[in-house]
Amino acid sequence: MVDSLFADVSYFQSPVDDSYPHAILSFRSNDGTFGDPNFAVNYEWACQAADSGRLACFIVYFYWRPNWHDTMRTHREMVERAGGPHPRMITMIDVESGGNPHGDQSDGINRAYWNIADWLGDPRRVIGYANHGDFHGMWSDRPDGLRVIGAGYGRNPNLPGQIAHQYTDGKGFGGGLPEGCPPFGACDMNAANGMSPQDFAAACGVGIEEEFMSALNEAEQRELLEKTRDIWIQLRGPEGKGWPQLGKNTHGENLTPVDALAAVEQALDHPRK
Repeated sequence: MVDSLFADVSYFQSPVDDSYPHAILSFRSNDGTFGDPNFAVNYEWACQAADSGRLACFIVYFYWRPNWHDTMRTHREMVERAGGPHPRMITMIDVESGGNPHGDQSDGINRAYWNIADWLGDPRRVIGYANHGDFHGMWSDRPDGLRVIGAGYGRNPNLPGQIAHQYTDGKGFGGGLPEGCPPFGACDMNAANGMSPQDFAAACGVGIEEEFMSALNEAEQRELLEKTRDIWIQLRGPEGKGWPQLGKNTHGENLTPVDALAAVEQALDHPRK
């Protein structure tokens, strides 16, 4: 069985460098509106490592705060200033009770989740992080299909949707697994049990399209793009503005085939007298 290990770091550790041995990396962008001082260096390295194939994917996480809009905006702005989001980047929402109000915070967490999902274009690329108590106490109402890294030192929490387990904070509990790695030394470590780095990436919606395209030769890729373009034209019209021969809607816009079929169905249901 293949297991994938990876570190979870912030400015409490040194910046990443080429001594890092794993194919997944998780690092912080911000805690609320506080930007992590190591983010820019870690992000630049991760992008280069993903482009070269050293990393299958990487996770950028933010510590959720009740000012979720400012927290989420800080995360997005930091990533965008660094040239991202990279296509192999996954965003993780770090849900912890430390310093946050008591009780269910699902509404604010979900608002942040869907904002980031819209930004990245795929909800699979937004995952969560929590221990058992915070997961069920702070985030009791969660999006369907949410993938989670469950924190449990010395005990696997086996949370719903869990795809990895943070098994140590670098201070024990590894049970024979590493308590850290270069260049960070002791640090939070995670295990994606039964998953290769590529499996983990695919579970988060990363790399699937790239791998499909790379399996095709140049002629096959060109043929696929031409067929996709032909289908798009048939559905949307030569310039994406419908077909003039199908008539116009109430706004004076050309109808698409779907619009025209709907108009025909409506006319059949409500014939003129």
